[in-house]
Amino acid sequence: MKPHLAVVAFLLLLPTAAHAEATRIYSLQGADCESCADKVRAELKKVKGVKKVDFDKQKVEITVRLDETVSDADVTAAVERAGLKAVVGPGHGAYLPAEKYPPGSDMKVLSKDGSAVGKLDRLRVADKYTVFDVYAEWCGPCRFVDARLREVVATRKDVAVRKLNVVDFDTPLAKELGSRIEALPYVIVFDPAGKRTDIVGADFGKLDKALGVTR
Repeated sequence: MKPHLAVVAFLLLLPTAAHAEATRIYSLQGADCESCADKVRAELKKVKGVKKVDFDKQKVEITVRLDETVSDADVTAAVERAGLKAVVGPGHGAYLPAEKYPPGSDMKVLSKDGSAVGKLDRLRVADKYTVFDVYAEWCGPCRFVDARLREVVATRKDVAVRKLNVVDFDTPLAKELGSRIEALPYVIVFDPAGKRTDIVGADFGKLDKALGVTR
């Protein structure tokens, strides 16, 4: 093969600049659950040049592998079609904030960051039903439980709610709760006499029964 033909053949084998790949991070805002990322992935798959999308549920960020020809505007527009907002770069991800409890409610946050709190039976409120609501910001069903508890305390002065943000299943709080915490939502109810009821999932029937609600 002539030298100049060999050079041409070699150049043809090189990837063109138009198809060079990049990895970018985008912060998501407005999500209320981990599964919101599935909608984002679905929309981004429709964008030509997007190769892979990974979601960090703690940082609320997506890492996108894509062709350099894909603009930030292409990505943010796809995220908006999924119902969320994207900010270019890391460090700005956030879930929707929790709704506020009615004024005068007996509600306290005992753990905001997955830190241990000690034995729950020692933290229950005397002469009240005490609900320990174990949740995480990325847990969609946890928000349904939270809404139900807000309804309860709005009319029940004999119910106290104590919020425990477990963050994830490897935190000190999760380890303290032990094997009982199989999934989220996870709710522990102590009645005024100290009887304990553990509820896994958004089981409102079991929750109402534990709170002495008759139907």
